[in-house]
Amino acid sequence: MGPFEPRSAGRREGALRTAPTAQPISAPIAPERIETFRMVGERLALDHEDDLATLLLDPRVAETMWSPRETRTRADVRAGLERKLLHWHRHGFGQWFFRDGATGAMVGRGGPQHTMASGRDEVEIGWVITPERWREGLATELANASVEIAFGPLALSEVIAYTQPHNIASRRVMEKAGFVYERDITFAREPFVLYRRCRGRPWGSAHAHC
Repeated sequence: MGPFEPRSAGRREGALRTAPTAQPISAPIAPERIETFRMVGERLALDHEDDLATLLLDPRVAETMWSPRETRTRADVRAGLERKLLHWHRHGFGQWFFRDGATGAMVGRGGPQHTMASGRDEVEIGWVITPERWREGLATELANASVEIAFGPLALSEVIAYTQPHNIASRRVMEKAGFVYERDITFAREPFVLYRRCRGRPWGSAHAHC
């Protein structure tokens, strides 16, 4: 599972219905299409809304993605998608929509994006996989591909990931992808565990700080 997604605080970050024809704030520095061993990822677009609503409003996924104190709706999915499109527009990178490379069926969503979860502006690697494909190693495959982009074209020196303390499956994905537990955090009034991966750090290092 990917990290919890809080509602955007304060003013919404604007609809992107006209973004495709607007001058980009940042030209893409990450590939808009990537391939892994079993998946193909494409830059998020408004056309993905129906599939994302099916994915993110599934109770099995919602349990790990949303606050238990809130009920999420199709409008929340739309608002979250628009924020992610704006992220691509502003920063030149963001999350992808992943399909099965053989069938074209939806697999999930994920990739790098900015977050303030740690208390400062950092780039996280996030992911969410459709429940029908859980326990196939696809989240680890997605996370590894995202880290490769983060340390390659994006030239980042470190990335983070976070999840609820009880989300053992997500924590295992982080560890398999080379992330190391750093500390417990609170974000959007919810408890999380923060993991970090540093470029060039020996695999299996017990130290989270870069």
